[in-house]
Amino acid sequence: MQSNRPAALVVAVLFLAVVGLGVFGTAWNTVSELPGNLEDPSNIEGLGMLIFTQYVVPFEVLSIVLLATLIGAIYMAKGEESE
Repeated sequence: MQSNRPAALVVAVLFLAVVGLGVFGTAWNTVSELPGNLEDPSNIEGLGMLIFTQYVVPFEVLSIVLLATLIGAIYMAKGEESE
């Protein structure tokens, strides 16, 4: 089990680097810069257009992060089986 630690460290550092690039490399819009729609004050359509056009890469990275978190939570909840 000890031999996997360097590989896990490399994966964790690369993961943090990708997340850091996503956070600091994205030009975050404010609410006033979103396209307005007078018929829909919640502006769901405008947010959807931004997520699936301008911010598709951060959206995909976030989906991978959430999937990895879900898999990790399931693995941790399962626990070790004693034989």
